[in-house]
Amino acid sequence: MKDFVKEVLEKHFTLDDSIKIFQQSPLLHYINLKTSAVYSNTKARRSLANLYAVYAILYFYTQDFYSDKGKYKNFDGYEYTKLFRFYRSLYGGEKLQNHALNSRVNGEFKNKIVKEYDNDLIIVNNGKYLLHIEYLYIENHDISKIALEIIEKYIELLKAKDSHLLMLLDSLIKSNDNKNK
Repeated sequence: MKDFVKEVLEKHFTLDDSIKIFQQSPLLHYINLKTSAVYSNTKARRSLANLYAVYAILYFYTQDFYSDKGKYKNFDGYEYTKLFRFYRSLYGGEKLQNHALNSRVNGEFKNKIVKEYDNDLIIVNNGKYLLHIEYLYIENHDISKIALEIIEKYIELLKAKDSHLLMLLDSLIKSNDNKNK
């Protein structure tokens, strides 16, 4: 578990409970997997498409259905265009394509997190998309807001990393000493 993931979990649970929640949550494992670029160099692949596909659904879910299993079970899903526009508006998402919503998340999720016969993370329902309810609850805790917070922390860390790089580049450009260039 990455440090910032652990930090977010410990804001909401005790140390023991945060470890237990993480261990039981395929959704949190997937988010943890997709946030590796924060510890890599600036050229590392950020995996924003798959992460933002999950984030977009989580974002609207927390507004509309947080801790309301019954209402969510009757929900058909969010329109593709609503989700796509939303995640393209996020930091670094301007050029993302639609593949994450259509199949990539589920393929990777089943390949790296759960078993092939387990449920898909994203349910595709006639052009509408929703997260499988099984992955939103751990021991009757709706973890969607925590998952959102972890992704938001990741984006915050990426922004800081980018800002630091830009600052370094700017100082090199402004440097009068040719040896520093």
